[in-house]
Amino acid sequence: MASYLLPRDKLNLFLAELDRFQVWAPVNRGGTCVFEPVSGRLDSVEIDLRHQPLPAKQAVFPQTESFFTFGHEGVPQVTDLTAAPETVIFGIRPCDARSFALLDPVFEDTFPDPYYLIRRRRAILFGMACTEPFANCFCTSIGGDPFATANLDLRFTEGDTCFLIDVITGRGRQIIDAIDPSILRAAAEEDGQKSQQRAQNARGLMARGIDLSGVPEKLTTLFDHPLWKRFADKCIGCGICTYACPTCYCFDMQDEATARQGRRVRIWDSCMFAEYTLHASGHNPRPTRVERFRNRIYHKFKFNLDNYGALSCVGCGRCISLCPVNIDLIECLSAVKDTL
Repeated sequence: MASYLLPRDKLNLFLAELDRFQVWAPVNRGGTCVFEPVSGRLDSVEIDLRHQPLPAKQAVFPQTESFFTFGHEGVPQVTDLTAAPETVIFGIRPCDARSFALLDPVFEDTFPDPYYLIRRRRAILFGMACTEPFANCFCTSIGGDPFATANLDLRFTEGDTCFLIDVITGRGRQIIDAIDPSILRAAAEEDGQKSQQRAQNARGLMARGIDLSGVPEKLTTLFDHPLWKRFADKCIGCGICTYACPTCYCFDMQDEATARQGRRVRIWDSCMFAEYTLHASGHNPRPTRVERFRNRIYHKFKFNLDNYGALSCVGCGRCISLCPVNIDLIECLSAVKDTL
């Protein structure tokens, strides 16, 4: 694995070299970092892994996107994604990069989704290793690692004066080869050793964790157990747990129209909302928050494993940190394990 050093004060120069791409990066918005296109305003980029309430998935699965527009003439104008430049997502956390591998089989399934898949195939991921895991991170409990390289093309690691850049894929190699050589310098062996020590320290800082062995099997027997009501009684149905989740993919389709024009849009939805499963007849198979909360846990830790061979969680901890009534996913899973 080839590695390079990028002085911290040359980060914007590095990003400016990527002008043939659409660059997404974390930007400070009112004290939190959200991923946005930053071309032409690189000074707004802020490396802050500890305050990213929304994952970077919106770069490939937008919260709102238009499929096509239509007018009174009756000829729809379909959104053409192939004309857009490739996208570099800079500063993505390893857990968020891993989430793309969990979303891919969903959108590649029986009816492949071209909107997601085109963006996904054109996305180049520049990860930022988590040298200081967030308070509720538990990625190591679910097969992840704060320094993981899965799905990344380049991995950046923050140092005191420089970023260490590890080249992971051929696409990453091509980009590094096209960068002005005066910006980068080859890393020495001791730089790699320092990175390994930071990785070991980061794993040691992981304050939370849970052994998930047996949880999917246990859920098979707990569908009607009263523990779901115990946790759901606190839930206010706000949906933040799903909107902040890097692996949630539920969406709704709506037509918006005026007298002479309109569009069809896809927008994020949440299984925690009562309207999500409301039938046209008025019947709702998940009428209360108990059924909705239970469904969320079963989907993450049972159904997705049955359908796609993997748990639908990366251990980012956002749902725990952002829940306004302090529902704790780890506590819920622990209760599942401890239930007789």
